[in-house]
Amino acid sequence: MNNLATILVQTYPRKVKLEDGTAITLRPLLKDDEQAFLAYFQSLAPEERVDLKEEVTDPKVIENWMETLDYDVMLPLVALHENRIVGAASLRFSLSAWTRHQGQVNLSTDPRYRAKGLGTLLIQNLEEVAVKVGLEQLTAEVPPELTKAFYLFEKLRFQKAAVLPGFVMDAAGHESDIVLMIKTLAPAGMAAA
Repeated sequence: MNNLATILVQTYPRKVKLEDGTAITLRPLLKDDEQAFLAYFQSLAPEERVDLKEEVTDPKVIENWMETLDYDVMLPLVALHENRIVGAASLRFSLSAWTRHQGQVNLSTDPRYRAKGLGTLLIQNLEEVAVKVGLEQLTAEVPPELTKAFYLFEKLRFQKAAVLPGFVMDAAGHESDIVLMIKTLAPAGMAAA
């Protein structure tokens, strides 16, 4: 990952436009974003946070994330509209020798910015970084009830690899399945299949 810092400096911040023309800035999450990041997650309804593994509305959780922010372990990207976070995606790098060729992506977006290409832009940016650092596969874990997220990953050529029944439990104790999706990446300089 020794070239990750160079990639980030050369790529971000990146100005993009959503399908409706809304101007968005994409960049890595910074430690100074703590309050804005917490406010973003607190603005999402509980059903919008169902696929997030931690209680992201807890200030202590976000504070801990910021204290341990390490792009060589996990690269979080945020999308900003008028200096407000409206989307977040992360690429978690595997530290295991067996899976060092893989990265795991997570995604959340403000519902007001959906169906405008924001989720696609965030995942495509992470995929671009993944290819540049030499990853060969990306995985995503999607609860089946998040059908729009499932279809987004399918559109981005992730394939359903497995369904893990009752794999996660929400705060109320309800179990939910997880769909494991995988995408094989084309090496840098080659077109995706």
